[in-house]
Amino acid sequence: MQLMLLIQILIALVAEELSGTTPIGPREGLIALLVAPLAVLARGAFLVRRAHREMDAGRGDALERLYTAGPRSGAIVTLLMLLAATSAFPAAAAGVVGRVGVPALFLAVAMVATLVGYATTWSVEKRMRESALIRMLDAQAPLQPVPSRVAFVIAQARAGLLPILVPMLVPIALSELAREWAIRWQPAYEEQARFAGGVAGVLVLFLLVPVVIPFLLGLRRMPAGPMREELAGLAGESGVHVRELWVWPTDGLVANAAVMGVVPRLRCVMMSDCLLECMPREHVRAVLAHELGHVVHRHLVWMLVMVLASWTIAHAAISPIVVLLAEEYARLDPAAPLDPIVDAASMLRDLSVLAAGLWVFGYLSRRIERQADTFAVQLLSRREGEAAATTGAVEAMAGALHGVSVLNHVPPERPSWRHGSIAWRQSYLRSIAGQPLDRMAIDRTLAVLRWIALAVVVAAVVASMLPGVVA
Repeated sequence: MQLMLLIQILIALVAEELSGTTPIGPREGLIALLVAPLAVLARGAFLVRRAHREMDAGRGDALERLYTAGPRSGAIVTLLMLLAATSAFPAAAAGVVGRVGVPALFLAVAMVATLVGYATTWSVEKRMRESALIRMLDAQAPLQPVPSRVAFVIAQARAGLLPILVPMLVPIALSELAREWAIRWQPAYEEQARFAGGVAGVLVLFLLVPVVIPFLLGLRRMPAGPMREELAGLAGESGVHVRELWVWPTDGLVANAAVMGVVPRLRCVMMSDCLLECMPREHVRAVLAHELGHVVHRHLVWMLVMVLASWTIAHAAISPIVVLLAEEYARLDPAAPLDPIVDAASMLRDLSVLAAGLWVFGYLSRRIERQADTFAVQLLSRREGEAAATTGAVEAMAGALHGVSVLNHVPPERPSWRHGSIAWRQSYLRSIAGQPLDRMAIDRTLAVLRWIALAVVVAAVVASMLPGVVA
């Protein structure tokens, strides 16, 4: 789902550049764009109706069948948006809504389609939560009211949309604003202004995320007490300075946690109410230790470096192939106009580089999650005074993953592009029990990948500055 949403955002941002690359007219392109949310609604209604029938028949896999089939709706939306973007519609719309209005329109369609997808699954989620009330009473766990459809959609949007939209759109928005300013006042510095705006957007994110997110999500300060003291102490033992501990009120809909901010004086921890209320304390400690691992290993910064390196390598490998294909096509048909060939080759190159970069991002993201899981085991084992991974620390982290799986209604075997499946992560964790804490294979693997990535990025920057070298 997240991968499809990322692709939809990228299509929206380059829609005007893609316009006219297919013979689809502006009216047909507009129809394709507007049909996307309707397709999600129709498919979601069908899947939900089938899930209810299967649940009535006592088939326990009904919910999983719903969620494994659901992502195909995202693929349908992506395909319709791509058809609309490559039609004549974006160029025609630019004259009405302006250049900034075209990506805004495409983004709005992607967001509406996502929200419609959340809304269609509400009745099944409601039924699942109502069926779990007796189990929650037996476990003496806190009961949360079953949310309305609107509350459910808002909670899912906060958890699923904001973490993707904010990091992507803030730098892009500031980059485009700087570009528009340069076009109006300093046309000769258009590209420099665009780059500077993007850099400023990244810096704003780094600095202001811990300040803005509490407001956007309605976070509450974690009250004083044993839980707060213990979690603050765990952060201190890891060497991570945390300014504040927040509780994320989700009405029991989301079990998740995060550490926000790269500047130590602004950094804060966010843990959802569901996680704090329904998990044993040792599992809550493991979840926090996992999040602290992302900070200790500087995963955010290194992920940016590794993604840049992957796109650099992909560009260097794919560009010559695309050029050869374009030259061969032009040789076979010398009478063909050159501009369409160049445009098609550029689009093929960019799409291939994007696909390669997303594949690498998924691979690296899953390994980063594995290293954060490993760090949790290392930190908890050292608290026990051991130099090797203890069974207690391993089971605490594996149990925390199981708790997240149960509370979020995610089967352990369900694959995840960014995180890997719960079962995959648990299997790995149990394989490291008894291993020396300072000689974990995942730490060595990511260390090698980080330095290779840094070398690639530095080499690309140096090469771009040398005379006669085309970046």
